[in-house]
Amino acid sequence: MKRIQIEKIFHHNAYRIGVFFDKDFEVIAILKRIGATYSGSRRCWYLDYSKASYHKLRFHFPDLVVVTESSNTTLVTGINNRDLSPIASSSVLQLDSTLSNPEHKQTQITSEKLKLQLLPSIGKYWVFKMHFHHEISKQLLKIKGVYWNGNYKSYMVFRNETVKQHVEAVLGVGSFFGSDYFTKDLLPVKGKIKILPHTEATSWMEVYVPKLVAVHEKLKRFSLARFSKSKNCYLLPAAPIVMDSLHLQFESTGIDIENLLPKNYLDKRNLPNKKQLDLSKTKKSLLDMVPVQAQTYLSSMIDTLLALNYSSSTLRTYCGAFIQFLRYFEFRNPESINREEIIRFLGSLMERGLSATSGHSMVNGVQFYYQQVLGKVDYSFVLPRPKKEKKLPVVLTMEECLQIFKVVDNPKHKLLLLIGYGAGLRVSEIVSLKWSDILFEEQKIHIKNAKGKKDRMVMLPYSIVTSLQLYRELYKGKHYVFEGQFAGEPYSTGSVQQVMRNALKLTGLEKKATVHTLRHSFATHLLENGTDIRYIQQFLGHSSIKTTTIYTHLTKTAVDKIQSPLDRMVDLKSKKKLEE
Repeated sequence: MKRIQIEKIFHHNAYRIGVFFDKDFEVIAILKRIGATYSGSRRCWYLDYSKASYHKLRFHFPDLVVVTESSNTTLVTGINNRDLSPIASSSVLQLDSTLSNPEHKQTQITSEKLKLQLLPSIGKYWVFKMHFHHEISKQLLKIKGVYWNGNYKSYMVFRNETVKQHVEAVLGVGSFFGSDYFTKDLLPVKGKIKILPHTEATSWMEVYVPKLVAVHEKLKRFSLARFSKSKNCYLLPAAPIVMDSLHLQFESTGIDIENLLPKNYLDKRNLPNKKQLDLSKTKKSLLDMVPVQAQTYLSSMIDTLLALNYSSSTLRTYCGAFIQFLRYFEFRNPESINREEIIRFLGSLMERGLSATSGHSMVNGVQFYYQQVLGKVDYSFVLPRPKKEKKLPVVLTMEECLQIFKVVDNPKHKLLLLIGYGAGLRVSEIVSLKWSDILFEEQKIHIKNAKGKKDRMVMLPYSIVTSLQLYRELYKGKHYVFEGQFAGEPYSTGSVQQVMRNALKLTGLEKKATVHTLRHSFATHLLENGTDIRYIQQFLGHSSIKTTTIYTHLTKTAVDKIQSPLDRMVDLKSKKKLEE
C-alpha cells in the first residue's frame, strides 16, 4: 500500500480530514467505499472531522501518517495548488486526543498560513504569490495598483509607498516589499533587445538580448521561451500578447526594445492553441509520475495515443491506468510480464473494491499498450472484463430546473445553463459552441467534434433565440458563444460547473446535481413527454440505443400510473368496509 498522509483542512465551512497520496486506484476504491469525497479545489479526498472517520482510515490504512505541519504544495497530482490553505502548527490535527470534540473556532489567517512568496520585480511592479484565500484576495484586488496576472499566476503590486502600506496591512505583514519604489528618474541599465523574424518558422520570433544576467533571467520566466544555441537567441511565439509582455517586463529598466519584424508579422494565432497546451501539459505531468527507467515505456504509449488523435482526457485515463500497472510490477519491462501475472494484478484490484468503470479503464489501458504500442495484434491476450454496476443518474424535475434558472442573474451564466438543458449538451459542448454553429434560420445547433469525434444536429430552443441574439449584441464575441477570460478563448468547463454549483446553493436543493444533470433531465423530460427514444438517442449523440434506455428507468409518467399490490389490497379492504 502507498504512503497515505492525513491532515486537518477547513473545507465547505467545516473542518475535515484531508487524505493526501500519490494517485492510486486501489486507495481511491477504498476511500469511496468508506464514504470519502474528492475535493477538486484542495486536490485531496476528505471525510468528516470525527473520531469515527479517523478510525475508519486507521483500520484500512494502518501505516497512515498524521501531518502535524502542512508543507505540501504539490499534492495528489503533483500540480501546484493555489487553493490549499495550509494548517499551521498551532492548529495541528491531534487525532488521538482532540477528535472527540469537533467544535473549533476558525483560527485567524496569518502570513504563515498564506505562505507568502516574494518574486523578482517586473518593471513597475512587485510580484508575489500566496496560497489562495477568498476574502484576502478580494481585499487585495480592491486596492488601486494591485492586479492578478494570469500569465504569471501572481499578484502584481505597483511599486509605490501608499500601495505598499495598503497591501501589507491586508496581508498582516510589515516591510514585505522593501523600499525599491518606482521612480521615472532612475538611472537605467543601458542595453538593447533586438527582435527579428524567425526564418525557419514564421510563427516564432528571434529575441536577441544584451549580456546582462538580469535580462536573461527575465526572458527565462516566459513560459513559452526556448533558447536557440545555434542562433544564440531566445525564440518566442510571434503573438501580440507576447510583445506586450516584453514591453511590460522591460519598461522601467532602460532596456530599449528594437522591433525589426515585418508589418503584420505578429499574429495571435501563433500562440499554441488550447488543445496543444492541454496535450503538452498532460504529457509532462504523466512523465513526471514515473521514474526515468520507465519513461521509455510511457513515452511510447503517449506517442501512439497522440498519433491516433486521442483526446487529452483519454490520454490521462489510459496512461494513468498504465502507470498503475507499471507501478505494481515495479516498472519492469512490460514485455517480460506474462498473462497470468496481469490477470492476478487485475484480480487483486477487483478484490480491493475497484469500481467496474475503473476496472474497464485499467483493462483498456493495458490492452492498448500490448496491441497498439507493441504491435501484438495477433497476440492471444484475452483479459477478464469486470461486470459493470448499473447506476441511475440524478435527474431534476422541471420545477427544480426552473428554480435553478430563476436564481441566476448574470445573462451569460443563465444562457449557458439554459442552452445546456434546452439542447441536452455536455459541458465540453457548451464551452466549444461557436456562433457559426448556431443555425438560427433552421432552428438547429451543429455540434462539432463532440465525444468520440462525432458531429450531430440538435434542436435550438425557440424560447432562447431572442436572448441569444441580444446576448450577441451585448458581448460581441467573434468566435465562441461563451468566451473566457481572454478574447478568442472559450469559457472553461470549470467555470461552467462553478456557475451550476452557485445556482444550486442559492436554490437550496439537496440533490447532488452538475451541468451534466441538466443533460440527464433533458432526456428524461423528453421521454416523459412521449418523444421516441430513437430521436433522443440522436439528440444525445449516443452510439448505442442501450445507453439511452437508462432514461426509461427514470421517467415517472408511466410509473405513477402503476399501483403497488399492497396499495390495491388496502384499497379493496377499505372498499369492503364501506360496503358493509
